Order: sequence, then C-alpha cells, then structure tokens
Amino acid sequence: MITGSANPAGAALPGNAGSLTVAAPGAPAFDADAPDPDVVTSGSTDYAFTTGTALGNHIQVLVDTSGSTASGWHSTIGQNYGSSALPVVPSWEQVNTQTSPGVFYWDGHWIMYYDAAQKGHPGDTGSNCLSVATATTLDPTDAVFTDTSSGPLVCDASLGGAIDPSPFIDTRTGIAYLVWKSNDGGSAQGASLWSQQLSADGMSLVGAPTDLLDQDSVRHPWEATVENPQLVEQGGVYVLLFSAGLWDSDSYSEAYVLCSSPTSACTAGSTTQILTSSGSASGPGGGSLFQSQSGQWMLAYAAWRPGCTSYACGGARRLFIGTVNWNTDSFRSIAATPDGQGYWLVDSDGAISAHGDAISYGSMAGKPLASPINHIAATPDGRGYWLVAGDGGVFAFGDAGYFGSMGDHPLNAPVVAMTSTSDGGGYWLVAADGGVFAFGDAAFHGSMGGLTLNAPVIDIATDSSAGGYWEVALDGGVFAFDAPFLGSVASIPHVAATTGIDSSPSGAGYRLIGADGGVFAFGDDPFHGSMGGLALNAPVIGIARDPATGGYWEVATDGGVFAFDAAFFGAE
Repeated sequence: MITGSANPAGAALPGNAGSLTVAAPGAPAFDADAPDPDVVTSGSTDYAFTTGTALGNHIQVLVDTSGSTASGWHSTIGQNYGSSALPVVPSWEQVNTQTSPGVFYWDGHWIMYYDAAQKGHPGDTGSNCLSVATATTLDPTDAVFTDTSSGPLVCDASLGGAIDPSPFIDTRTGIAYLVWKSNDGGSAQGASLWSQQLSADGMSLVGAPTDLLDQDSVRHPWEATVENPQLVEQGGVYVLLFSAGLWDSDSYSEAYVLCSSPTSACTAGSTTQILTSSGSASGPGGGSLFQSQSGQWMLAYAAWRPGCTSYACGGARRLFIGTVNWNTDSFRSIAATPDGQGYWLVDSDGAISAHGDAISYGSMAGKPLASPINHIAATPDGRGYWLVAGDGGVFAFGDAGYFGSMGDHPLNAPVVAMTSTSDGGGYWLVAADGGVFAFGDAAFHGSMGGLTLNAPVIDIATDSSAGGYWEVALDGGVFAFDAPFLGSVASIPHVAATTGIDSSPSGAGYRLIGADGGVFAFGDDPFHGSMGGLALNAPVIGIARDPATGGYWEVATDGGVFAFDAAFFGAE
C-alpha cells in the first residue's frame, strides 16, 4: 500500500525544494557587447570572460576593481581594444570562432573551457568542439590564458558539435564536472545538455557523459533550443541553469530545472523560466551564476536593447548583472522511531521536523554551521538522535552520546552520512571518497578511502548481525565490510542516482533508494513498492525502515514523504 504527500507534477516548485529568482534588469553593468559572460573573482578584482568582440578578439575579458559588479567594468589595458583572454589560438581551431568561456580555479591554477570550430570550418555548422586553456594567475592588467592543445577536448560530431562549456565543483563530494551543449546549430536534431566528470587536473574527462536535459519544444514552446548550461549546488539541491530560445530574438530567456545529481537526468520538478525580456533588457540569456565579493549570489547575462536584437541593426549584447535570491532549505534525511509510529526529518540547516510519536529533542536550526547538515541517525531506543554535517561535525540530542567528530579535522572529501552501532554506544561517519571514521564502540572494519571510485559514496548502513557495514555510491555500487555483499545496481543502465540505503534487522538484506524514488531490494529485504516511474516535484534523498511492519518511507528534498506498507504521519 502506498500513501504519501506530494505536490502535483508541474506545479510551482515548493519553496524548500530549491528555487531562485533574479532581480528585474536595470541599467547594464557594461553598456557594450559582452556575450555569454562568465564572472569570477581573484583577489579584489572581478573578471568577466565573454565571447570575443572588437574590444577583445577570440575571448574577451573585462575587469572591475571597484568591488561592485553593477558598474566599473573596463578593458585590461584601459583602451577600447586589446582586451583578449586568448590572443593566440591553437592550430587546430578556426580563427574568430571562439565563444562561450567557462572559467574556474582548480588544481592550483585557472582553467578556461571554451568552444571553437575546427580549422577550415565556419562556426555553428556542426564542427564546433570544446577546448581548454590555463593561466597561472589573473591580474587586472593581464588575464591571458594559453591553450597548448593539439586537438579538441569534446566534439560530439554525431550530435551536431559541442559548445557552451561550464565547469562545476560539487561541494558535497569535491568532484569537478564539465557541462556543455550538443548541437551548435548545424544539425536538425534537438539540442541536449550534458555533464561529465573532469580529471584531477581538469585537463581531460573521466568516464562517460550524462544526458542532463533534452530540448522539449512540445511541453515548453519557448525552448527553440537549450544552451549555455551551468550547474550549481545549493544546500544539497542541484540546479541546472540554462538559456532557451533563439539568441538573436526577444524570446531568448533564462530558465532552470532541478537535478538529482551531476550525473542524473534533470527531471525533478518543473522547468521554470526566471528571466525574460523586460525593461531595458531584450532577449536575456547566456547567463552564469556567481558570488560577489560580499557573498551575494548574482546572475551575469547578456541582453539586447529593445527593438534591435541583432548585430545587423547595430545591436549589442550588453552585460547585465542581477541579484539572485535562493530558497534552498532542502530536507536531507529521515530516521524512524523504534516502534514505527513516527519519524524525524532534518533539513540542511539542521532543523528537525518530528511526526507521529517522534519527539523533537533539539536541533541546529538558527545556529551557525560551518557546513550543511547531511544526515540524521536515531538512537536505538528512539530517545535521541545525532546529526552530522559535511565537515564531519556531530551534534547529539536527547540520550544520544557524543563520542567525537571530524569537525576541525582536515578531510579529503565531505562527510555525507552516519550510522550507529546496535547498542547506540558509537557511530560511523562516511565521507564521499568512501573513508570511514569510527567513534565510541564502533569498530573500524575497512573503507573505500584512498581507492578509486566510479562515483562518490553517499550513504552507509549497519549490519546489525555481524557488526560491519555497507557503503553505497551514487552509481548504486555497494561496498561490504564485514557484511555480506548481496548485489548492487551499478551495472544497470539508466538507473537514477542512488541516494540512500537501509538494512534489514537480520543483516541479510538491504534496500537502495534512487533519486527518482525507485527502490531495489536485495537479500531478505522485500520490495514494498516505490515512487519509481511516477512524477515528482523534487528528488528523493533518503529511505527509512518501518521497524513495525518492515515497510519503509521515502523522503524527498522538498519534505514530501511516501509510505510503503508503513503508516503515513505527515510531510512538510
């Protein structure tokens, strides 16, 4: 039997499922051509890298030393020429086809990804590819990158070329990814947005790409194409920002959709337009999110003057920068009471929501946190619980004993989950790299720390029979330590990102939960149903066993709870 609570598919995003709004456009921050801007900060200087213009060929760079991104942008030499971030292009590229830079600091230096047509081909004819350039430092008078490549990074010739690269660091795992668009306009097939893990030095790609989002002009007529993607993680919610429509029209716009992970299709929730033509900005697009020097989130984008949306009429895609407001207070985990008559939900701020006979023993809500809360674990008697944050800090409430933490200790990767021993006298923390940290009477049985993983670890569960534990990774891989290995979904194609694991009391079974709500049962853990294949407004983030019935609850990042052969006690 399934009972639960969820907003209808396609409805407005719940406030705590992850949403963003952008301030209405005012005056441009730079009243000249600056297409496809990407803004980064180094020291006290802001840098805007854009598609090349007469001011800066190939890839243009603007600098602002005023501390305010609303104005003060100028060239690196203070003249109306010579402000290029890529004055020399590699021999395999066609000159003057370089566009859409994406810049970040990684592996001790600055890296810029961009696209260009292969030599001998015009741009946007199916021959565009991605390339990568580096710079040791950025300086207000010298922000030049060097590309020493002998060939492209990605081409996607069968999909009509590759453009619009953007790097992304997942703060939950410390792993870097690259997102981009296939189809530069030279193919009749629809456009798609892709992601793929970057190597440790950022100069190559690892594994296989993931199709994050396909152009859907039927459901969303304003999607004449989808392009200029950017991934951002806020409070455990992954947001895919993208441009939609035709860049040289007033129908160009900015939109976003929620994603379960950097390597899962972005189908959680509705696709939402956040910026369309208004005021002084016509056809806004090519946007990128960044944080100002004061910590405020901003959106940099380009837009035409009203009435002239092409270069043929003397138009320019001027630089606009708008203030962004987030609402990403997402739910992260669920824990059940021992009698199965209640459960606790915890969000990224550490606020506790108690349902049924679950009692709130305190929370971290309103208290300063060095890192978001990632997990809750209940004590065996249900009279307390622990919370763990991404920096490894542990917070004990009720009769939960404090046995130590990794807070203030250096970590190779963020802590993502915890589980307790059967007697509640200890607990294990697990990090995204698979490292395990044991406290109290919890014995260390081994870990994946220091070993190569295909995907980050996201949860841990106790084998109450043998005293060991299982780790589960985002791709559904299961790693058993003094616990029986009973199967995984790592080798099954097209399975949504795995987000949690729970184990049977006998230690002879476990269940995996996917971001789409799908459940996979192994060993003596029976399948009671799932949300897999049903429309969700937000990704599922965790699963908890009902000790009374053997059923379970799923919880989504928007606080929706779905009960399977378990009593429903409410949701957020």
